[in-house]
Amino acid sequence: MSIKIILKGISEDELKGAKFITGFRTLGEVGYIATRYLVLKLGMKRVGFVLTKYLRDVTFIDEYGLATPFELFYDNNNNILVLLSHLLPLQREMNIFSAKIMKWLKNIQVSDILLIGGLDKRYKNDSSNLRWLKTSASKITLPYPLMEKQLLIIGPLALFTIYAEIEDLPATVLLPYADRERIDPAAAAIALEEINKLYGLKVDVSELYEDARKIEEELQRQLELVQKELTKEGSNRVYM
Repeated sequence: MSIKIILKGISEDELKGAKFITGFRTLGEVGYIATRYLVLKLGMKRVGFVLTKYLRDVTFIDEYGLATPFELFYDNNNNILVLLSHLLPLQREMNIFSAKIMKWLKNIQVSDILLIGGLDKRYKNDSSNLRWLKTSASKITLPYPLMEKQLLIIGPLALFTIYAEIEDLPATVLLPYADRERIDPAAAAIALEEINKLYGLKVDVSELYEDARKIEEELQRQLELVQKELTKEGSNRVYM
């Protein structure tokens, strides 16, 4: 097995035409915070899992129940499919992981793709809070400057964008300016406000602004624990 997508209680036909959203635990944790917050606030139903050959041996209890590394959630009311990645794919699997997901999205004929990341705020040189870019097939136009030419996207967000372009999928990348030195819930709120506008949602993001410090501290503790345990040798790890 390399990469396998398992659906639960829903068929691929039922997902056809859905809008797809994802992000990752990269700069400022923006993509992760935004996707998790969206899943929880919309009360989305978990409909699947992504399995990898070297699946990380980490699980925990989240607000919706037992969490696994890569999960698919669906909101039937708004026809939105979210890939919630609690961990980054291993470097050795990142390429095939991205290619597999994009080929699958093409197969189920998603209508639109939003990819959420963060842009280092040290490069901010105007009053806008967000930059963006899109693939050739995307019809979306946003009232913000595009990402500057000399800047780079790296990691899974870059690979998802590359494979979306190759597969002729309509993908738009939202890049709110974020703090690279800490977890940045406010930047995730900016991305979600834009998603509200694009998809006609009414997700209240005030919690991300008002409880930013609490959210940052909780996620930082979780991230540090996960990173610490994943780097330990077998007998030194914490098993529960």
